[in-house]
Amino acid sequence: MTTTLKTKRLTLRPLESSDWDAMTVTVMADRGMMRWLPGSDEVSTEAGQRAVASEYLKEFITPWDELGFGVRAICIRDGELGQVGDFIGYCGFIAGQIEDAGPELAYAVGRSMWGNGLATEAVLASLGWIFTRPDFSRVYAVTDKENTGSCLVLEKVGMQHEKDVDLYDSVAKGEGLLPFYVIEREAYLLKR
Repeated sequence: MTTTLKTKRLTLRPLESSDWDAMTVTVMADRGMMRWLPGSDEVSTEAGQRAVASEYLKEFITPWDELGFGVRAICIRDGELGQVGDFIGYCGFIAGQIEDAGPELAYAVGRSMWGNGLATEAVLASLGWIFTRPDFSRVYAVTDKENTGSCLVLEKVGMQHEKDVDLYDSVAKGEGLLPFYVIEREAYLLKR
């Protein structure tokens, strides 16, 4: 069962198939953003953007019933940021690709909202939620080493760079190894 999370400025609500258009416009149509995300090879056309948005939604919504976690829509709660309820990104967890590493943190915030600490706020809320659940004591995230904004978000929330990994065919695609960040429940709780 999915729950809605609220922070001072954001509402993180269950993603719905009706978020497809907003996700396409906010994330997939922005090539500058998509260069950091898996599936970026397919976003050169509107049809490709919509196809990638559809795949992301399927991957983000499905795990809730079988895994007990998934990804939420990030929506504006504070009217000073824009229209209350507007979709500005996503944040949550997908099935981990690395054995014994736990769920993988996945997030993106639309470029128009960068620089406001909203990604950090959404990630903190998501970590707070998953670490209240007894089945999850560790999560990880990967990002491109050149995506300094994402690296800073992960470090701000207390994640530690543990190693570099070949994930999502990053080496074969010429992107090299990806920084692998982790956080344990105990470390998260100590910082709160």
